[in-house]
Amino acid sequence: MTRLVATTAAVFMLMLGCAHTASFLSEQQARAKAINILQGDPYGRTPDEVSKNIKQVQFAQDGNTKACGAKKTPAWEFHVVVVTADKDQYNKGTIDGFLAVDARTGKILCANLPLLD
Repeated sequence: MTRLVATTAAVFMLMLGCAHTASFLSEQQARAKAINILQGDPYGRTPDEVSKNIKQVQFAQDGNTKACGAKKTPAWEFHVVVVTADKDQYNKGTIDGFLAVDARTGKILCANLPLLD
């Protein structure tokens, strides 16, 4: 009987761990959330324009991101680079920063990009 309880508990723990891991957004889902957050001037008026300005995507399971620092919340982080026509704005017309979104919900955690709340 003790062996049955131990086996049942082990199976339950394994299932719980798999369900917890499965709750993260895929890269494609996270990218769609990031595009939705960024869409609009200066990041791009269409999803395709915004997507072209995302240069790199990284999953940070430990939550350590360039945008937020150490947050202890799993995150998807997007490196965004935009070259604008107005060279008097931003850094000689270039925006280069990071957006971090919660890996489970896709909501913005933080960003070091202009014009994001």
